Amino acid sequence: MPRSVRWPVLGIFSVLTIVPFLWLLMSSLKTSEEIFADPFGLPGSFSLDNFTGAWEAHPLGRFLLNSVVVAVVATVLIIAASLLAAYALMYRFRISKAVLAFLVFGLLLPVNALLVPIFYVINDLGLYNSVWGVALTYAGIFFPTGFLIIKGYMDTTPEEILEAARMDGASFHRIFRSVVAPLTMPGVVTAAIFLLITTWNELLFATVLTQDEQAQTVQVGVRFFLTTYAANYPQAFAATVMSIAPTIVVYVLLSNRVIGGMTAGSLK
Repeated sequence: MPRSVRWPVLGIFSVLTIVPFLWLLMSSLKTSEEIFADPFGLPGSFSLDNFTGAWEAHPLGRFLLNSVVVAVVATVLIIAASLLAAYALMYRFRISKAVLAFLVFGLLLPVNALLVPIFYVINDLGLYNSVWGVALTYAGIFFPTGFLIIKGYMDTTPEEILEAARMDGASFHRIFRSVVAPLTMPGVVTAAIFLLITTWNELLFATVLTQDEQAQTVQVGVRFFLTTYAANYPQAFAATVMSIAPTIVVYVLLSNRVIGGMTAGSLK
């Protein structure tokens, strides 16, 4: 793409990405009267009353903690399963292609169509209305994504290194622990960051699989500020800012690792 076209396109995408967040941030500092009188104007005064009010109106601290537990547990489960599955499929066996096709097929399934059967499974397991049920569900529906990221990187491991390890007498499990897993770590970091952000932002399954505030995630908790009979928009905007701030911070701090992990495989 020519530079004369590239920069305007990047500028447009940047504006479309940044402006909504800036509007959300400004609205979280306004009163209800200011929001309706001048939706795109600056706040009349700088005050964090909406943030403190939102924090006190509902247990946002508990919601944030639940989101952290769900995101971390689901990501760890996905990474562990993806590493083992990707390593097993590095070796050719009779049904390896069928297994790979089955795992990749998960990306083509509309996860919303699985909502009802997943609900019944989680309920029968006694995990309904718990963070563990939500985390287990996320681990299942997002596993294909983590698996493909890690497998794409693991497949770039030079065969010469694996052969040298075999000649040195390394076992199947020793090669995984000492050679393949360390070399795949950039891809693991990339997958982990992507999965943390994805599981943090998920709303549908968290809404269906939880009922009490003690188990609900922050994305579900934000909805409490906008009900059928009342809507506190300033506090809702403030709660939304607090719910998305952790993912923005994580991505900004680790964006170089994400880009490096996605490109390292092609450069090996």
